[in-house]
Amino acid sequence: MQTECLLIGGGLSGLTAAWQLSRAGVDVKLIEARNRFGGRVLTVAQQSGAMCDMGPSWFWPGQPLVASLLAHFDIPYYDQYANGATLFEQPNGSLVKALNTSPMAGSYRIGGGIGRLVDTIANEIDPADKLLGYAVTGLSIHDEMVVADCISPSGKTRIQARQVALAIPPRLIAELSFTPELPSGTVQTLTSTPTWMAGHAKFFALYERPFWREQGLCGSIISRRGPLAEIHDASPNSGQVFALFGFAGIDAESRTAMGQTEFIHRAKQQLAAIFGEEANDPIEVYFQDWSREEFTASLADRQPQTNHPQYGLTLHLGDFWESKLAFISSETSYSNGGLIEGALESGARYAKQITDLEMPIADVTAIPHKASMDWDWL
Repeated sequence: MQTECLLIGGGLSGLTAAWQLSRAGVDVKLIEARNRFGGRVLTVAQQSGAMCDMGPSWFWPGQPLVASLLAHFDIPYYDQYANGATLFEQPNGSLVKALNTSPMAGSYRIGGGIGRLVDTIANEIDPADKLLGYAVTGLSIHDEMVVADCISPSGKTRIQARQVALAIPPRLIAELSFTPELPSGTVQTLTSTPTWMAGHAKFFALYERPFWREQGLCGSIISRRGPLAEIHDASPNSGQVFALFGFAGIDAESRTAMGQTEFIHRAKQQLAAIFGEEANDPIEVYFQDWSREEFTASLADRQPQTNHPQYGLTLHLGDFWESKLAFISSETSYSNGGLIEGALESGARYAKQITDLEMPIADVTAIPHKASMDWDWL
């Protein structure tokens, strides 16, 4: 198989780049190791109509790419529910009520989940140009062409391209083989760049009633007890089902030792201790541990990450790779690294470098944003 441009990684960055390049008439192939597109975006559909975002949950004002693409595709969004008090759970389990607003007040949720944006962009790309189940193991240069060695659904295969863009986490890039080798300083930078939220896990619980709202609570809990460190109302705006979700406050290795069943049991117990026994009987629960996703997390990502790193990569690729290789994951964004906006920005930036084609975005100045996570007790 041969193409002008090969995009490796079918998350939002790779999808955006593939969409824009194909829109400009560039011969492009997008390959993804998983059996689905979206990467760290994963929206689980429930029969009740709830769409549970097991990866990213929000976007914020001042992020023009997300907002303008939602407008472009006529995808609705709504305010994060933030009416009522926030609770702080102390290490001994006691609760302190704060009348200040939820830490996520002012953020937005996408109607139908963030996976809806993924699916919509993916549908803009010719089916023949997007391939699932293709895991890249190495890249090499032969006669001015880049050759990608892949494990495909039918076995080992090779794809040749004049240019390659890697839309996968930097630490996973560092695990690939390169011939010629990348400069040692570049490999070190890739290895030391954390994959945003790759070491974390997310728990979802669905309910028939929003009993926390009935108690005058917004659903936001900051806990120093756990096993959930940060809990929020994640209800869809349909009013037919309601949800709470929480980020795990237990590190990846401890979660593995505990096991998924026990973690879910303890998470429900924690919700019951906070909101009452009704919280211990959800309609359905979902649990996603990203540290166990081989196409998301490296072993280094299993170490606790308690704040938002400084992202944005300026890398020297060496004479052989300089004009043939690009890194375009969300972590390469200087203003919104690790976030949805950063993924869209990185993918659009790469496509524009090649085609000079502008994304259909509003004339809004991006405001750098960092996620709120600040867990110093992990």
